[in-house]
Amino acid sequence: MRKTISLFVLLLMFTSYVYAQEPGPGDKIVYKQKTIIDFSDVTIQGELKKPDGSYISSRKEAQFGRLIKVRENFEPELFKSVDKL
Repeated sequence: MRKTISLFVLLLMFTSYVYAQEPGPGDKIVYKQKTIIDFSDVTIQGELKKPDGSYISSRKEAQFGRLIKVRENFEPELFKSVDKL
């Protein structure tokens, strides 16, 4: 039994190696220019689920604090930068 399984695994590995090889320099891969997928015969069945109105109206907007502090006075840095010119 063990020999049969190992032989089968070996055979499977060999066949997967043969089919997994990349095309050589003489092989040419040809792709279709255009692919058309028709969804007209597809029927989707299910039910639409929406949140209740009370959930939407009771939800509050999140309040976030500022991560960057805005300064009002930049004069000391401006005067220092003039000296570097």
